[in-house]
Amino acid sequence: GIADCAREFTRARRIIMTACGTAWHAALVGEYLFEELARVPAEVEYASEFRYRNPVVNEGTVVIAVSQSGETADTLAALREAKQRGALALGIVNVVGSSIARDTDRGIYLHVGPEIGVASTKAFTGQVAVLTLLAIYLGRRKHLSQHAAEALLQGLANIPDQIAKVLECSDYAREIANNHADRENWLYLGRGYNYPTALEGALKLKEISYIHAEGLPAAEMKHGPIALISEGMPVVVIATRGTQYHKIIGNI
Repeated sequence: GIADCAREFTRARRIIMTACGTAWHAALVGEYLFEELARVPAEVEYASEFRYRNPVVNEGTVVIAVSQSGETADTLAALREAKQRGALALGIVNVVGSSIARDTDRGIYLHVGPEIGVASTKAFTGQVAVLTLLAIYLGRRKHLSQHAAEALLQGLANIPDQIAKVLECSDYAREIANNHADRENWLYLGRGYNYPTALEGALKLKEISYIHAEGLPAAEMKHGPIALISEGMPVVVIATRGTQYHKIIGNI
C-alpha cells in the first residue's frame, strides 16, 4: 500500500501519471486533483509517447501507472522506463497480481471486479475515486484542511445514491439515442473536471456505437472546431453546477 512509502510520496516534487485510453482520462482528473488539493505539480503522459521519448525524471518525481488490466504494454514499458530513471513507481490497477502490480514499488488495487464489456466503465469510476483519495491523502499532509477533506470524502460516499438517481433517467437517455442514432458525428464539451468526462463520453460512443465523436474543452470551440458544426449535429455538454457553470452556459 501507499502507506509503506508515505514519506517518499509526501515529499514528491512532481507527479507524472502515465496511462492509455480510458485510464488516461481518469489520470487527467487526477492531475487536476493533485494540483488543486495538494498543490503538487502534476501531469499526464500517454504511455505510448512517454516510453519512446527522453522524459525528464528528476529526484522527487513520482510516476503513477494507471491501468485496468495491469497488462497494458505501453503503460508497463513507461513504468519500467521511469523506474530506471530513479522515480518512485506507483500503480493503480484492477487485476491482482498483474505485471504492473508486480513491477511497481507500491500501489493500490481498485477491487471493482472484472470488466465484462469491451469498454471500461466501472474501472474508470474506480480510478477516479482512488486518485481522489490519493490527492486527499497527499493534501492533508500539506495544506488541505480536515474540514475540506471530510467534505470531499462525504462526496465520495454519496456517489452510489447519485448514480442511482442518474440511472432513473435511462428512459430519457434512450429517447435521445433513438432520435439521433443516424448522426455520424458527435461532439462532447466540458470545462475543468468535466473536460476529461467529455473525452471519456466521446470515447465510449466510439467504442460502443462505432460512431465518430470528439471531446473538447468547451472554450476551444471558438478556435476552429466550431467551423465543423452543421445543422442537426449532436453536441453533448457536461454542465454541472460547479465554479465554471456560468462559463459553460455561455458556451452553449
